[in-house]
Amino acid sequence: MSNIIQLLERMGQDAALQSQNAKAQEILAADVAAEIKNSLLVNDAEALHEQLDICPDVVAFLLPAEDEQKEDENDENEEQEQEQASAVNQ
Repeated sequence: MSNIIQLLERMGQDAALQSQNAKAQEILAADVAAEIKNSLLVNDAEALHEQLDICPDVVAFLLPAEDEQKEDENDENEEQEQEQASAVNQ
């Protein structure tokens, strides 16, 4: 797996590999599986994706924590409401 990563890195960094012939020579000389070489030569990104078994994107969300003061105020409000409700019920 590291060989393909190194090859893709070289292809992205080396401006000399932008021509089709230079890119093909580099791909054929690389120590990677024949299927991966074929996918790279024909620019088949979907096949390369499947062959490398790339995981889907992971999405994460961050939510701000509630302030402790708000929680305390909410608790106090609930207690007051309960006291008022019990006073009214009596």
